[in-house]
Amino acid sequence: MRNIIWLLILTGILFTGCADNDSTNWRLSPTFTYDNMTLHGTEGKFGIYKVNGESDEPEFPVNKGRQYNVYFLESTEDFNGKRYKMTATHQNSDDIVELYEWEVDNKQSGAKFSLDKEGLWKIDIFVDDEPYTSFIVEAK
Repeated sequence: MRNIIWLLILTGILFTGCADNDSTNWRLSPTFTYDNMTLHGTEGKFGIYKVNGESDEPEFPVNKGRQYNVYFLESTEDFNGKRYKMTATHQNSDDIVELYEWEVDNKQSGAKFSLDKEGLWKIDIFVDDEPYTSFIVEAK
């Protein structure tokens, strides 16, 4: 009987260890203020700001291409000349779309993209093909 209990405990530990540790927390990421702008992203690391469209529309309007300014905020990193890429994963469909790819100049860049479905999207940022940060936004 004692061996069966240990076997069950060991099996439980094994299943817990094999669980998906990279599961996304699908809560809207908080915005933050930088240089008098309200940014979406990861405070102290990366931010994005919509620069065109209607003032009363959502920050991420569905099926409407918008221009965004992109800011790399880490003061200790040199991003100049590095290439960044943005992808997005939709919460309900798991569709992954490539949003934009370009070089960083003076810790910033532009990006033009749209999200094609309403709901929550996980935006992943890669720098020189290495994962950098991610955050959740809502397309309306």
